[in-house]
Amino acid sequence: MTDREIITYLFERREYVLTEIASKYSRLYTSILREALNDERDVEECANDVLMALWNSIPPNDPRDLTSYICSVARRIGIDRYRYNTRDKRGNGYTVMLSELEESLPDLSPDVSVEAYEDNEAIKRALEIFMKTLDTETRVLFIRRYFYFESIASLADRFNMKENNVAVRLLRARKKLKKILEKEGVYV
Repeated sequence: MTDREIITYLFERREYVLTEIASKYSRLYTSILREALNDERDVEECANDVLMALWNSIPPNDPRDLTSYICSVARRIGIDRYRYNTRDKRGNGYTVMLSELEESLPDLSPDVSVEAYEDNEAIKRALEIFMKTLDTETRVLFIRRYFYFESIASLADRFNMKENNVAVRLLRARKKLKKILEKEGVYV
């Protein structure tokens, strides 16, 4: 079943399409959830929440790219669950990842919703400019680290690099992001 057919069936409210989404995309969205969460039970519960969120958001949304849309939904749900689980705790990989981005993104704090950034047109435009300035490998490292929550150790393994090299490339990318956000008037 194509992505367009899946979206059409969601618009027609055909429940069996959820089984198709799960079989086609569950590995993708559960991997995103696993990177954000430490508990397999939370991952399973959030995986079901992803399907429910897709059911409830399509319609009215009509995504151009279903894969990206599913990743975004999974990411939001994973972040929400992480925040719920760790309201008064600090120190897990997600917190470390947020602290890495603190200097690059305006007003970044655990209390600010992800949607506040994703729905901001100026930030979207600046991020598009930023992504175009990165070489392919750095772009993939950046996305896998900050969108899919992959650890630096895992990225080093995946790209056959030293952890320090990954960390340095990500640091340089974050500095470049900050400059672009400043130039675009998003970061003051």
